[in-house]
Amino acid sequence: METLTPKRSYFQDILSFFGSNVTVTVCNLIIGIILSRLLGANGFGLYSSIIVVPIIVIGFTQLGIRRSAIFHIGNKIIPEENIVSALFILLLWTSALSIIICGFVYFFSETQPFDPLIIVFVLLTIPLLLSNIFAGGIFLGKEDIRRASLLNAGPTLLTLLLTIVFVWAIKLSVLGAFLALLVANLIMFLYSYRSIMFGYHFSITWKYHERIIKSMIKLGLVNAIAIFVMQLNYRLDILMLNKLSSLEEVGFYSLAMQIAEQLWYIPYAVENVVLSRSANSKDDVFVHKTVASMFRVSLLIGFALSILIFFVSPYLVPWIFGEEFVASVPMIQVVLPGILILVGFRILNSRLTGMGKPQIAIFTFVPALVINFILNLFLIPLYGGIGAAWATNVSYAVGSVFFIIIYARQVKMPLLKILTFRKSDFYFFRDIRGLLRPKWLNRPEINHHPDGR
Repeated sequence: METLTPKRSYFQDILSFFGSNVTVTVCNLIIGIILSRLLGANGFGLYSSIIVVPIIVIGFTQLGIRRSAIFHIGNKIIPEENIVSALFILLLWTSALSIIICGFVYFFSETQPFDPLIIVFVLLTIPLLLSNIFAGGIFLGKEDIRRASLLNAGPTLLTLLLTIVFVWAIKLSVLGAFLALLVANLIMFLYSYRSIMFGYHFSITWKYHERIIKSMIKLGLVNAIAIFVMQLNYRLDILMLNKLSSLEEVGFYSLAMQIAEQLWYIPYAVENVVLSRSANSKDDVFVHKTVASMFRVSLLIGFALSILIFFVSPYLVPWIFGEEFVASVPMIQVVLPGILILVGFRILNSRLTGMGKPQIAIFTFVPALVINFILNLFLIPLYGGIGAAWATNVSYAVGSVFFIIIYARQVKMPLLKILTFRKSDFYFFRDIRGLLRPKWLNRPEINHHPDGR
């Protein structure tokens, strides 16, 4: 089996993912506008309270297999076909487990009488979401950034188009929003399956590869716990708002987080490339230095974007989403510092995960999760979404600070060296200028005089 080899620089791969993340950002923004305007605060709150359940459950039941697949395929020790065959078996197991857990949560929900047809759509979407997550692990393990970028952006782009059809044109309300999600992920599942079966020419068997499955689950479970802890930290405030406050407040806060979390598309672009390269690279020193540089530049870009969001949100939110969502603006402004702090964490965590050390995130963010819960318990009844935003800031800050300290020890780099900017960090911006330059200007006959002058 011929393995794909990286022919592009870190920057080119990151730019590819960044482009797909920009697409995701724009599409999510438009989806948010459509849903908030057509469903209202109450309907948007209902949508958010339903969708948060599979997000949290899948974060755990996927067993961290995506990252485990990246690590195993990148190491090139086990035949790729056997790894992919094992992934198909694991997909069946994790899908069944996720559907059972989500169905149990919905069935015994005391807060909202959910529409059964909506729940059916959500449960049918779960195996499709998982299949695309696993496929992303295969693409990144083979350093196939092009397919991974397309799989990253595809579901959101299709969800936008189908949301326009089902929610805006056909007026199916919340039901239409979940139908759009189901069909979009079905289309991307078909693309992923075709790419794996015909693009890589794998011969998939349903043979039970016990050794491979155990190895993937062993590493994956640690990844799964880390992902679950992080997802719970991200969404605990929405769950507690739903319990301690109103659906309207959930709607305001959900929109605020959706806007503020756009900062995370910076580390999303970086971390996928770092995961892929870390699993495939043997030059640890070079990767450590490169990741540290990415960490510093991403924080700088994130800081600039957070300042922009802080000052433009009071004008854009009521204009784009409607006057009803003015209450989301102070929540956005309050939660920005915590979102920015987590930008750095996500990049450094991708390096340790690529090295097969995802457990560090667990050690540092379980205490942060406890802090988040305690603060939400006291602040939400008093301040609603603003209180949840402050709880998020404190928990993210505590977890990130502890993580950076431990990361420095793990990679044997002084903390000051990780945090201090260097002139070479800004080559990133020079590379952007070079890519924006018309290709015809790079031809030798354009750049050099015939006489050599």
